[in-house]
Amino acid sequence: MKYIVITFHPDKKRVAVPLGSDILTASVKANIFLASSCGGKGMCGRCKVKILSGEIDSEPTGKISEEEKKNNIFLACRTFAKSNLEVEILPETIMPTRVAPSIFEKGMEIHIPEILKRVFPIHPLTKKYFLRLPKPSLSDSISDIERISRGLKKYNGSICPDMDMPTLRKISRILRESNWEITVILDEDNNKILFVEQGDTSKINYGIAVDVGTTTIVVSIINLNNGETIGTESSFNSQSVYGDDVITRIIYAEKKQGLETLHHLVVSTINELIQNISKNHSITLNNITGIVAAGNMTMMHLLLKIDPSFLRREPYIPSSNTFPSMFAAEIGIKINPSGILWLVGGTASYVGGDITAGVLATGIYKEENTNMLIDIGTNGEIVLGNKNWLLCASASAGPAFEGTGVKNGTRAIEGAIQSFKIEDGQLKVATIGEKTPIGICGSGYIEIISELFKNKIIDRTGKFVVENERIRNCPDVKEFILYKGNGNTKDIVITQIDIENLLRAKAAIFAAIYMLLEKSGILWENIDKIYIAGGFGNFLNIKLAISIGLLPDIPEEKFIFVGNTSLVGAKYALISKEARKITYDIIKNMTYIDLSTEKSYMEEYLGALFIPHTNLEKLSLKK
Repeated sequence: MKYIVITFHPDKKRVAVPLGSDILTASVKANIFLASSCGGKGMCGRCKVKILSGEIDSEPTGKISEEEKKNNIFLACRTFAKSNLEVEILPETIMPTRVAPSIFEKGMEIHIPEILKRVFPIHPLTKKYFLRLPKPSLSDSISDIERISRGLKKYNGSICPDMDMPTLRKISRILRESNWEITVILDEDNNKILFVEQGDTSKINYGIAVDVGTTTIVVSIINLNNGETIGTESSFNSQSVYGDDVITRIIYAEKKQGLETLHHLVVSTINELIQNISKNHSITLNNITGIVAAGNMTMMHLLLKIDPSFLRREPYIPSSNTFPSMFAAEIGIKINPSGILWLVGGTASYVGGDITAGVLATGIYKEENTNMLIDIGTNGEIVLGNKNWLLCASASAGPAFEGTGVKNGTRAIEGAIQSFKIEDGQLKVATIGEKTPIGICGSGYIEIISELFKNKIIDRTGKFVVENERIRNCPDVKEFILYKGNGNTKDIVITQIDIENLLRAKAAIFAAIYMLLEKSGILWENIDKIYIAGGFGNFLNIKLAISIGLLPDIPEEKFIFVGNTSLVGAKYALISKEARKITYDIIKNMTYIDLSTEKSYMEEYLGALFIPHTNLEKLSLKK
């Protein structure tokens, strides 16, 4: 096989790839991640690069203008190398691998709403025990393992815990070199000794909680002795270069080496975050002994390198809803080599461990009153119920509310437009952190659509219906200029296609909510609280969300923002054996409603495509 070299500018990163490789694949190998929401099919037109020198083949897609072709600009996913190449990465194309943490993630303990500050007994995934053992003698001649077991029994009643062969081979020497003073690290769920250290290291034990999101990955490092969160960091999920949504990634995983590539990307992202956060807090990786991950079912399959193909094929069956604990090193996660990975299980192909973690975090599973959890991310998952029953469903909302799949979308980070008003004909935008606008977050899009509709700039279908100096006609689509850039900043716009995508997302979510009410026979007035999870909820204006028909028209005090409940639930499972047990109870008690088999769901969806809805009675307590 012949190899050629591609050099990416301006960083001059060089990578050797087989002749005929596409530039998108080569860029990933060079650790450069280009925006590619379609997964490299040439449909989104986002992965544009400039060819500086070399020979290429480029497939026509209709996404590159004649002017761009004259300037040697092509789509990376549809451009193939015929020789060594020099390629320039365009600023608007690059997808940053790291992102600033959202407001909720900064000082996670401070920003957790009171409703989530549940008290679970500290009984972590891995626990350290310091043992000062009596030396063996002719009158006390039990084996080394029995001596350790006897020492442990004083703490937890453990009877001869299991261990692997590498640990067994080291035990005798460690005991004698440490003068019979050792620290035993135990996986108590499985009564297994993970490893043994000399001396007393029992006060140094850390774990990692991970939310493996489709768009972003968030990690927190936790002191396993007291449950305190030391720090939290986040990053874009590097898999996004192969598609914004889970279906696109499943399709890519079915390609040759596709599953291996996606697995490697998610593990690499997690490892980078763990390395950064441990370094920032002066914690060595060897002292991180456990990790709990929560995420949707596709993300869990990709993390474990399990074929996800059948998640998207009728009847949509996962390989498993729950997964056994394992050594984190088995899948390439870099903590202590004997550290344990435990995954929060899910209910169905499209209701995964992130939702189980959300139910755990909010306590819906133990409430007398009926409550609802709405987690709005790449998919919209909804849970309705109480301590006696739980119903759940998933709506394919797309990634618009997470800032992808829309032209100038971004996460809820500093510089994201979160508020938009039209007063006396003047536009007023406000950003998170009062920074220069860099894009629009999900809650900002809600306000924009509401204001454009209120001011009759768009109609009930979301179409632009006026001539306005802020509306410009681009070759493919109309767009409304929200913020006019200068030489150093770009224009921030919302396009006609963006509005259509957002209305489809809100229709899918509302229709799913309404279907659960119909199935359960519950009326709006019977719901005690509605918990809004997901990053965009932190800045959501409830009145405006109601005004466009995303949420029902019920008293505002019933809505509670709870942020990243997937991460919070993962933390609780990390620090508490009781919480881990409860996750299994939640899974067992939750009934999944497959909306694709519900004939009336499409009718509800079509009705919800309008602003706010074709049938206003469905939004309100009023009859």
